[in-house]
Amino acid sequence: MKHNKIYILLLTIFFLLYIFIIYFTYTENKKYLLENTKNNQLKLVYAYKEKFDERLAALKRIVETLGKSLIDKDRNKEFKNIKETLTNAMISGNGFTSVYISYPDNFTISGRPDWYYTKDYVATKRPWYIEAIKANKTIISKPYIGSAGFEDKLYISIVSPIYKQNKLVAVMASDLELESVQKELTKLFPLKNGFAFLMTNNAQVIAQSNKLGIDFSNKNLKEFLSSFSKNKVGYSTYKIANKHYIFTYETLEKSDWLFVSVLDEKEIYKDLNYQLFMNLLASVFLFLLGFATIIFISFIQKKLYEKHLLLGHFAKSPTWGILLTDKNGNIIFINKVFEKLFSLKSKALYNKSINNILLKLKINQKNNNQILCFKDIEDNIYSMKSYPLEHKGKYYRIQITPLVNNYQKKLEGTIITVNDISHEKYLEKKESEHEQILIQNSKMAALGEMVSAIAHQWRQPLSTLLMLLSNVEEFISKENPKAINYLCRSKDTIKYMNETVNAFRNFYKEDFEKSNFNLIDIINEVILISSPQMKMNALELEFKYNEKHNYTLESYPSYIKQVLINLISNAKDELSIILKDEPLYEGKIKIFLSKEENNFLISIEDNGRGILAEHKEKIFKPFFTTKKDQGTGTGLYLCKLLIENKINGKLFLDNLKNPTKFIIQIGTNDV
Repeated sequence: MKHNKIYILLLTIFFLLYIFIIYFTYTENKKYLLENTKNNQLKLVYAYKEKFDERLAALKRIVETLGKSLIDKDRNKEFKNIKETLTNAMISGNGFTSVYISYPDNFTISGRPDWYYTKDYVATKRPWYIEAIKANKTIISKPYIGSAGFEDKLYISIVSPIYKQNKLVAVMASDLELESVQKELTKLFPLKNGFAFLMTNNAQVIAQSNKLGIDFSNKNLKEFLSSFSKNKVGYSTYKIANKHYIFTYETLEKSDWLFVSVLDEKEIYKDLNYQLFMNLLASVFLFLLGFATIIFISFIQKKLYEKHLLLGHFAKSPTWGILLTDKNGNIIFINKVFEKLFSLKSKALYNKSINNILLKLKINQKNNNQILCFKDIEDNIYSMKSYPLEHKGKYYRIQITPLVNNYQKKLEGTIITVNDISHEKYLEKKESEHEQILIQNSKMAALGEMVSAIAHQWRQPLSTLLMLLSNVEEFISKENPKAINYLCRSKDTIKYMNETVNAFRNFYKEDFEKSNFNLIDIINEVILISSPQMKMNALELEFKYNEKHNYTLESYPSYIKQVLINLISNAKDELSIILKDEPLYEGKIKIFLSKEENNFLISIEDNGRGILAEHKEKIFKPFFTTKKDQGTGTGLYLCKLLIENKINGKLFLDNLKNPTKFIIQIGTNDV
C-alpha cells in the first residue's frame, strides 16, 4: 500500500508538469495565431476593398460618361432619345434600379419605362441631389428612402452634377437598392465566421450582412467605430456581450467610406482550443490509465472481498432458506433458515445427497413436473422449477435452480431457495373474499329489482280489489252481518298482502350505504319476510328484546338483513328435515336482542339436532356444507365476511346443540 502512494505521487507530478507544458504551448500559439490572423485580415480587406473600389469606379464612369453625352441634348425635342439612352444605361449598369437626369427646374427623365415626371416630384429636394450639389463632384450618396411608390426600400445613388461653362445644367443619377449592395458585399467577402460592411466617417453603417447579430446602434460601439476614420487603415479588438471581435478596416479610394470586416475571435481559436482539449483529454486519459494500473490489484482484491461478503450476507439471509449442492448433487451449504424450517440439525446433511432434502419438501404428488431426485435435475439442467409448500400454517415458494456452465453445457451445482409467501396468500384470500361479497351484493340487487317489479304489478290489482269490495259493501244490507264480516276479513287480507309486498320491496331494495336505523325494525322486517316459510313448515319464530335499551346505530342494514335471513334459513332447513321424520315435533327458532356495554348482541338459536363437534372449525370455511347436493358451502362463509369485514363485528357459534346458537356482535359506536 505504501508503494502505491509513492507511485501515485510521481504520476501526479508528471501529470501536472505535462499540463503546464501544454498550457504554455497553447498560450504562445494563441498569440502567434492572433497576430497572424490580424495581418491576413488586413490583406484580405485590402484585396476585397480594391475589388469594391473597382466596382464603384466602373459605376461612376457610367454615370459621368452618360452625363457628358446628354449635356448638349434638348430635353424637349430629344426626350425619347434621352429616355432610351437612360434605359440602355440601366441595363449596362448591372444592378441599377433606375438611371435618370434631373434639371434645376425639377424636370426629370428616367430610364424606367414605367416612370414619368410629374410636378409633385421635386428633384432638387431629394437627398442625393442636395449631397451632389454640396460636394460639387461625383459622389455615392448616403442611404435614403425611395420616392413616392418606392417608400418600402432604401437606396443609395451614384450622382454626378453636370456643368456647362461653370453653370449647373443638370444632375445625373443612378440608383442601387441597398439590399442588393449588401448581397454583393456578402458575395464579395464570403467569410464563414464573420462579415463585412461599409461605413461612413461618422460611423454610420451603410450596407452590412450582419451574420453575428451585432447591434450597431450601441453608443459605445459607434464611438469605437468613429476612431477608424483617424487612421484610415488598421485593426482593433472590441468586446461585445462578453465576446471579442476583431475589426479590420481600410478607407475606399475617392470616397469617405470605409470597408470594414468583423471576425469572431473565438472562431479564430476554435481549432487551437480543440487541439488543447484533445491534449488535455489525452493527458487525463493517460493519468487515469496509470492510476488505474497502480491500484488495479488492490481494486480487484477489494471487489473479490465485497462479493465474498455479499454472498455471505445472502447465505445468511434471515428471510430466505438457501441450500447449495455441487455438480454431483451433494450438499455443500445450508443456511440457518433452511435448517430451522425443516427441523434439520446444523450441518448434519453436509456432503450428503440432495435426495434427502427433496423427500422432506413434500411436494404435491399431483404435479407432473415435480423434481423428486437429483436425476430429475440432471435431465433438465436448463429448467428452473418452482412449487408452493404449506408448512406449519405458513405458505412458502420453493425454487430449484440448476447452476449451468453455459460454455461447457454442464451442471456445476444446484441452488434451492425457500421464500415465505404467506402475505401474498393472505392478499389473495382477501381478494377472493371481496369478490364473494360483490357477487352476493349483485344477487341481492337483482332480487331487489325482481321483487320491485312484482310489487309494481301487484299493487294495481290489490287496489282495484279493495275498491270493488268497498262498492259491494254499499249494496249489502247491514242486517246481514255475516256478509259484512266476510267483506271486512277480505279487505284486511288484501291490505296485509299489500303490506307484505311493500315489505319485500323495501327489504330487497339495493342499499349498501351506511345509515342510521333501529335493530328492532330490521329484525321485524326479517321476521315479516320469513313468516310465510315458518307457517308453511309449521315452525315457531319468536323475537324478544329488552325494551329499556336504545338499539339505534349507524351501520349497513342491508348486510345485517342478509346475515339474519341466512341464519334463519339454515335453522329452518334443519328443522324441516326433523319434521319429515317426526311430524309432531315442535320446531322453534328464537331471536334475542340485547345490549352489553358497547356491543349489541343478536342471538339466533333453534332446537334442532345441532352441529357435530368436528364441524365446529369448518362451518365458516368456504365451500363446506352438510346439506350435500342442496348446499353450496358459501352461506355462513359470506355471513362471516359481511359481519367482520364490512360491519367490523363478530359472528361465532356459541353453542353446538340444545339449543344450537349463533351470536352476532356489533359495536354500538365503532362500525
